[in-house]
Amino acid sequence: MLLLILLMTATVGLLSTLQDRRDLEKRLVTREAETLASHEAHLRNQLAGLADYLEFQRARSEERARQIVREQVDIVFRMAEAIYEREHGRLSDAHIRQLIIEAIRPLRFLDGRGYYFIDTTDGHCVLLPIAPQLEGSSLWDNRDDTGHYVMRGLAEAANNPAGAGFSRYRWYSPDNPRQMQEKIAYVRRFEPFDWIIGAGEYLYQIEADLQAEALKRIGAISFHPDGVIGVTTADGRILVEPNLLAQPSARHAGLPEQPAVPWTAAAREVIQRNGGGRLQFSLPGPDGRAQRRLGYAVEHAGWQWYLVASVGLDGLDAALEHERDEVRNTARHRLEFTLLLLAVASTVAVIVSLAFSSWIGRRFASYRGEIAQRNAALEAKNRELQLAARVFECGNEAMMVLDADHRFITVNSACAQLAGLDAAALRGRPAAQLLNDHDGAGWERIARELAEQGAWSGEVTVRREDGPTLPAQLSVSAVLNSAGGATHYVGALTDMSAHKQTEALLRHMAEYDALTDLPNRSLLHDRARAAIQGAARTDRLAALLFIDLDRFKNVNDSLGHSVGDALLRQAAKRLASLLHGGDTIARPGGDEFVMLLAEITDRAVAANRAAQIIDAFSTPFRVEHYELSVTPSIGIAIAPDDGVDADTLLRNADAAMYHAKESGRNTYRFFTDEMSLRVRERLELENLLRQAMSRDEFEVFYQPQFGLSDHRILGCEALVRWRHPERGLIAPERFIPLAEDTGLIVAIGRRVLETACHTAQGWRAAGLGDIPVAVNASPVQIHHGNFAETVAEVLAETGLPARLLEIELTESTLMADAAPVAATLAALQDMGVRLAIDDFGTGYSSLAYLKRFQLDKLKIDRSFINDLPGDPDDANITVAIIGIARSLGMSVIAEGVETAAQERFLVDQGCAEGQGYLFSPPVPVESMTALLATARDAATGPADCER
Repeated sequence: MLLLILLMTATVGLLSTLQDRRDLEKRLVTREAETLASHEAHLRNQLAGLADYLEFQRARSEERARQIVREQVDIVFRMAEAIYEREHGRLSDAHIRQLIIEAIRPLRFLDGRGYYFIDTTDGHCVLLPIAPQLEGSSLWDNRDDTGHYVMRGLAEAANNPAGAGFSRYRWYSPDNPRQMQEKIAYVRRFEPFDWIIGAGEYLYQIEADLQAEALKRIGAISFHPDGVIGVTTADGRILVEPNLLAQPSARHAGLPEQPAVPWTAAAREVIQRNGGGRLQFSLPGPDGRAQRRLGYAVEHAGWQWYLVASVGLDGLDAALEHERDEVRNTARHRLEFTLLLLAVASTVAVIVSLAFSSWIGRRFASYRGEIAQRNAALEAKNRELQLAARVFECGNEAMMVLDADHRFITVNSACAQLAGLDAAALRGRPAAQLLNDHDGAGWERIARELAEQGAWSGEVTVRREDGPTLPAQLSVSAVLNSAGGATHYVGALTDMSAHKQTEALLRHMAEYDALTDLPNRSLLHDRARAAIQGAARTDRLAALLFIDLDRFKNVNDSLGHSVGDALLRQAAKRLASLLHGGDTIARPGGDEFVMLLAEITDRAVAANRAAQIIDAFSTPFRVEHYELSVTPSIGIAIAPDDGVDADTLLRNADAAMYHAKESGRNTYRFFTDEMSLRVRERLELENLLRQAMSRDEFEVFYQPQFGLSDHRILGCEALVRWRHPERGLIAPERFIPLAEDTGLIVAIGRRVLETACHTAQGWRAAGLGDIPVAVNASPVQIHHGNFAETVAEVLAETGLPARLLEIELTESTLMADAAPVAATLAALQDMGVRLAIDDFGTGYSSLAYLKRFQLDKLKIDRSFINDLPGDPDDANITVAIIGIARSLGMSVIAEGVETAAQERFLVDQGCAEGQGYLFSPPVPVESMTALLATARDAATGPADCER
């Protein structure tokens, strides 16, 4: 019996030890799985935010290229305008051209790789700094590897009412002269010399700059506790090497060691096999020992990068080793207790053998009690495990279980870590002490919705014991008993800190200048709108100070862009030091800054602030070993006097800044009434022009066209006139450009066409003969007005034969060489409508379009007729034009014939037709009808008006 007792005691102790060991292994496996899942989710979140940022960088490559080239071209264009305005009238045009070319030739941007070019609108190279041997030659037929005509595309981009635009093409890259790359250029038409001034940039170089910026940011990323990110290419080339923190590596405990696989190879294998996912690898730590790490790899398809985020697993190893030590100590204590129990039992058995039966009965009763307690504990543990399983079904991060009074019963390690406490410290605490509704309503609103709906989900703040509050997403559900009452609440918390930081980072990048960290143009517009609205509500003023650094370009050209960038950063800090209250200093680009003053009392405040800026810049800047003196020119616009929206206010402040520069620099100027008057006059004229259409204020005058040999009327030209009821006749040169800019020329042109065709048909019906009528067509009508359909409709409505209608075109219309233009002219010719080229000799004067479009008539511009026959140059040009028309089978007519000597010269050179004040000025329809009636009465027969 004694042996049986000893054997049973030993067996119980052994089984208890084995059970503890099995429990330990289960806890270790569960703990490792939980930790790895938590780390993996954290790594995925980090890489998701990084992927959003990289995609944002990649998507803005073309936008950034457009912004850079446009800003650069605007700078040199203003410089060219300034040179022309300064020297025009003092120097010859040829001398001015050379001044502009030599001023632009050495200019560079984008660290020296960007340059500027100048071409004529007919494709001749004027300036090409990288290939000066091509200057003077024609580039009109240059094509890229897709067949696109590069120079024609540039000319087309500038051939619009704005005189500017973008063009995309492919050209040989400086890195590989044998291969073409995508390039985007911005051009502006320089009217005085009929130039195209532009600059371009390769998109792949802009994208390379953005990639370098992105890699620099990635290299600086680190996250809790020792997370780092590495970047590699598909072929294993490392772009960003993970930089481990200076922490000693712990000795691995029970988890198996992984072979030291290079992290690049591990990332490549998991991405190529599964498209990304979890991986484990080892990296050398700061102390030289290998550190086992958990990683997550994804591929950024845009740039074909492999992104690997990882955290160390040494902390997990140390925790598992600690739990093993605890179980070993427990097992040792149980073994000692068992041995002691055996000794006591043997002694007691020998001494009290007579009472053995009684003692063994009591002992069995004791064992039964212990077994009952263990079973009860196991049942309680089983219920707790069931609740824990429900918790982990609700989320993959921080989990919690609350009782019916909203107190913590249990939490997982992630929840305890999020709260900054251990799990034991949280048990029994009210949830209201840790969690708060994000809008400040507290836990009460959450509790109310839980009682009413049984669930709640939303954003909360976590009040940590060891630091600041954290934003988190909380989901809570009630666990109901058989009666439908809530016995527990299961919740899941997701840390939103990284997401919020990513949102803030992207918002900052989109709204702030990368060089100076000042608000950029976009954020400036938003704040300016808010300031203008706030000033209007309080009956105060808002001011914009447009600040340009005088001769800043000299710093970049002489000392380099790195010194220029440093100078801009110092200037930004000095301007920021002058801000008060709700003021803003922004950098829209280049060497320009804008200071926004919100809700000022009067204009003197703006003037005082401008004076402070000038005084602040009187102290030289110290950049590296240079001492640089830079002065500001400041333009001031006040809202609402100078504009009630941000764009108008910026534009007016910019104009005032240029007046400050013209006044000697290092000063400020307010936007003046004269400037405002010019803007208002244009707006008023545009408004009157729109009203003129509905009020039928346009009239059509007619200037007869005569045969020079017999002075017979051969036709007439229809000319639009605007008769305002108060201002009288308004000259066409005042309203026609405005009508083209606003698009009203399409409606005005149709009205003129209808009136002219109806009048010519009326002359036929009155027996005055078949009088051809010429109508001018604007390029806007040809490009955007469905012009061929309009002409067909008007001819059908009026009944005028197509042979009696002549459309006069400008050379710029034909030089567009676009398929729609060619189709429109072909449709007109198919109808039988005659086509004439107006003011020939003053524009491109290309024989190519004369041959292509098979025009019917050339009109010699009055500028060549004015000085005939005395000016030999004009005489030679006129003779050449007549010869060209004759050789191509075209008729020719001279405009602006005012003297008999001019008429005789034209007749001698074979010009058959003319119009001008020598014969008749433009006259109203009644006077033209009278002229035709007189000519009919004087003739012996009907005039032959066919030409």
